[in-house]
Amino acid sequence: MTLNGFNGFWSQKTKGILMAASILAGAGLVSRLLGFFRNALLAYFYGAGDVLDAYFLAFRLPDFFFNLFFFGAFTAGFVPVFIKLKNQDSDRAWKLANDVLNITVLVFIFFSAIFFVAAPWILKLIAPGFETEKLKLAVMLSRVMFLQPIFLGISVVFSGILQSTHRFLAYALAPIFYNLGIIFGILFLAQRFGPIGLAWGVVAGAFLHMLVQYPAAKHSGFKYKPSFYLKGNSIKDIFHIIIPRSLSLILNQLNLVAMTALASFLGSGRVSIFSFANDLNGLILGVVAVPLGVAVFPVFSAAASKKKFDELVETLIKTLRQLMFVMIPATILFFVLRAQIVRLTLGYGQFDWLDTVLTIQTLGFFLVGLVFQGVLAIILRAFFALEDAKTTFWVLFFGIFVSIAAALFLAPLMDVSALALGMSAGAIFNALVLVFILKRRLTFFRFSVLARPVASFLFSSVAAGLAAYAMLYFMDRFVDTHKVLHLMIQGGLAGLVGIAVYILVLGLIGSEEIKQAIKKIRSGKKIILPNLDEETHQS
Repeated sequence: MTLNGFNGFWSQKTKGILMAASILAGAGLVSRLLGFFRNALLAYFYGAGDVLDAYFLAFRLPDFFFNLFFFGAFTAGFVPVFIKLKNQDSDRAWKLANDVLNITVLVFIFFSAIFFVAAPWILKLIAPGFETEKLKLAVMLSRVMFLQPIFLGISVVFSGILQSTHRFLAYALAPIFYNLGIIFGILFLAQRFGPIGLAWGVVAGAFLHMLVQYPAAKHSGFKYKPSFYLKGNSIKDIFHIIIPRSLSLILNQLNLVAMTALASFLGSGRVSIFSFANDLNGLILGVVAVPLGVAVFPVFSAAASKKKFDELVETLIKTLRQLMFVMIPATILFFVLRAQIVRLTLGYGQFDWLDTVLTIQTLGFFLVGLVFQGVLAIILRAFFALEDAKTTFWVLFFGIFVSIAAALFLAPLMDVSALALGMSAGAIFNALVLVFILKRRLTFFRFSVLARPVASFLFSSVAAGLAAYAMLYFMDRFVDTHKVLHLMIQGGLAGLVGIAVYILVLGLIGSEEIKQAIKKIRSGKKIILPNLDEETHQS
């Protein structure tokens, strides 16, 4: 393949919501698996102790800064405004993208410098339970990691361009390269230079995240110029959404910071255990809900810009149905297999049995709210497409009180797992309230359309979970679960039995999803989930 041919493949448009979601899900799965490998390496070399506590705390500060000022807020504001402007005047749209990139670089350099200086005081505030030496290590690591937001800020501008122009391949692969950079830091830099190598691995990953998206952004029409075209370029429209969305992200990040602070008082290793369990919980979210949300967001935005709210609601209902079709059984099977998953991904080297048990318990309580987190990933993007981030801010504002109050009340009884249950309580509150508000605003939205399929998914998923649990119990007689291969066989067979039972029960019920799959198999066509791709033709 020639260089031009490779660039064309790398930068080609993705046709259809499900094709985009499939690319994002596939890449997301690889990225998550690399993330598990990354965490397994961290657990193996350092265990749930002071070094990892310092590392995760150091990571939290630049991550807080980046998410606070940019990540979710940018895509929420940029994508609908860029799409609307590109439909009217393509040249103005590209000037807007150029201005946003220049502003991003200046803002992130400025704030990274401030946080570099203020790191000792801020980290002490976040983790008051840390001892002096552990806090010093966290400060040293965080100061290196503050290069990360600069590269990721540039990268997210490229991501917004790629989402808006339906070029999802490079965007989907960027997190894989990010994890590869971190793994390089663990295996090579940290072994040679000590814990500081972990921080430089994070920076390397962020640089690769940016670099891999640039060719596709350039191919889509973006040309960088070190100048500004501020007059009449709709930046104010972006900030109209970004400001309330940023405030919403402040709440989300403050929630994580509050949980980190609580974990720092619960004992050594609790910050690491909370972070590991949170990462595992994010597997299904990152492979199912987030790809669907990212893929459908431009379709929501296009429908909203044309005032076709009936199409927006139709796409929303179909997307939520597909989300539930996968997330409900995945969550229940993940819960049943959580011990096998934690032991296979983390239970090595310095990560002892107590650390493993606490992580298993914490993950279980994270999973209580996982489906609701998935619903949030879709519902939030519907609000952003309607250019309404204020409503989401106020709902999340009250949700954080639910989350922190539950964690504070339960922490003396449940140790670190109380923090996970608190996060789940907040997610349930946020999802239910936002769905209710959206239903009131968009009269086309009917719960009754989703009630029957969701009930069938839930019933079939419970049957799948019981079958998987029975297989675990049966296999326990024949395998030595102290051996990795045997544990993989036990968990793998139980998972396969669960999936088979889920499909079988849904088929007996007469699920539309199973009927469509059988129809596609008989006709020899590629299996896709029903009807979602039609929305891209309408938009």
